[in-house]
Amino acid sequence: MVKGNTHFNHLKREYVFPIIEQKLTDVKSSYPDAEVLNLGIGDVTLPLAPSVSQAIQEAALNMSKPGQMYGYGPSQGYGFLREAICSNKYPSFSPEEIFISDGINTDIVNILDLFHSSCSVAIPNPSYPAYLDSNILLGRKRKIVWMPCNEKTGFVPELPKGKTDLIYLCSPHNPTGVAMTRKQLEAFVAYAKEHDALLLYDNAYEAFVTSPDVPRSIYEIPGAQDVAIEFCSFSKSAGFTGLRCSYTVIPKTVTALFGKSRLSLYKLWLKRQSMKFNGVAYPIQKGAEATFTPQGKAEIDSQISYYLKQAKTLKDGLKTLGYTCFGGEDAPYIWWKTPTTDLSSWDFFDILLKKCHLISVPGSGFGTEGAGFIRLSAFTSPEVVEKALKQIKNLNLS
Repeated sequence: MVKGNTHFNHLKREYVFPIIEQKLTDVKSSYPDAEVLNLGIGDVTLPLAPSVSQAIQEAALNMSKPGQMYGYGPSQGYGFLREAICSNKYPSFSPEEIFISDGINTDIVNILDLFHSSCSVAIPNPSYPAYLDSNILLGRKRKIVWMPCNEKTGFVPELPKGKTDLIYLCSPHNPTGVAMTRKQLEAFVAYAKEHDALLLYDNAYEAFVTSPDVPRSIYEIPGAQDVAIEFCSFSKSAGFTGLRCSYTVIPKTVTALFGKSRLSLYKLWLKRQSMKFNGVAYPIQKGAEATFTPQGKAEIDSQISYYLKQAKTLKDGLKTLGYTCFGGEDAPYIWWKTPTTDLSSWDFFDILLKKCHLISVPGSGFGTEGAGFIRLSAFTSPEVVEKALKQIKNLNLS
C-alpha cells in the first residue's frame, strides 16, 4: 500500500476564498439585482502596460521566424533579464545571483528544499498562508515560532525569543499593509547575525513603498547580504499575475551548515533549479525586461500611483466615518478593525456583504492575530471606492 504524506492532516487553517465564493453565491441568489463591490481581490485590475504587452508580442512573433525559435530556456533565467534586474535594482550584485521564476509563491515554498527538517521557522502572525502551510507539509509543525504582528506591536513582527533558524518577513506586509522601517529591519539583520539565522524576505510589494524611512530592499541594510534571501515579483508591480514572472536574489555570501562544512546556498539553489525547474517562457521574460525601459518604468509608476490613490481615498474615507484602519500608505492593502470587540472577522465580513454588498477578506484567514480585522484591497477603481464608501456610510450595525 502506497503511503501518503500524513502532514496534510495537520493543515487545519480555514481556506477563506472558497468560503467567500460560496457566501457570494448565496448573496447573489438573495439579491440578484445587487451590484457586488469587490474590495477583497488581491489581483491587479488595470490592463497590462503597453510597452510590456508590445515586448511580449514582438518576442512571440519573432519566435515564428526561422532561426529565432526559443525552446527550453536557462533554468536560472535569460541573461538579458537578470542583467536588467541587476543594473536597475542590485548594482552591487552579480547577475548570477538573480534567479528568474514563475512567482514568489513558488520560490518561497521551494526554498525550503535547501534546509534540514530540524530547522525552526519564525513566521509573522498574521501572514501569507503559504509560509505556514509549506512548513507543515514538510513536517515542521512543532518547529514553528510565532512572531506576533498586531496592534500592540504596531503591526511589526516581534523578534523571536531565543534562537530561530529561518525567519519569514514580508514588508510591506500582506495582509496588514504596514511596512517595516529601516531601524526595524536593522534589528532583524542584527538578530540573524547574532543567532546565525537566515531571513527569507518576501518583497512582493516593494514598488508601492513611498515612505522615506522604508527600504525598498533588505539589502539596503548593512550586512543583510550575508543573512538574507530576497523574493521579488512582477505580479503586483507590473500586472504579471496572469503572466507569472518573479525573481529571487541569493547572494553568494549566504551560507548554511552542511555537516561540518558551510556551503553557499547560491550553488545549492542553482543545482535545485537545474533539476526541478524548466524556466519561464522567453516572451514573458522579454515583457519583464521591458519594465526597466524608460517608457516601461513610466507606465508602471503610473499604475502604482493609481492603486495607491485608491488606497488613500479608501483609508481616509473610512477614518472620516470613524473607523480604525491601518496600512494603505506603502501597500495596496487596508487593515480594517471591526467596529466592536465582540464582532469577529467573519461576522463583519457577513455584515458588509449582506448590507453593503461589499466583499472583503476576513483577517482570521491569515492567522489568529488577524482576528477582529478584515483586509481591503486597493486593486480597484475610483468608482468602486466611491460606491463602497457611500454604502459603508449608510451601514447600520444594529
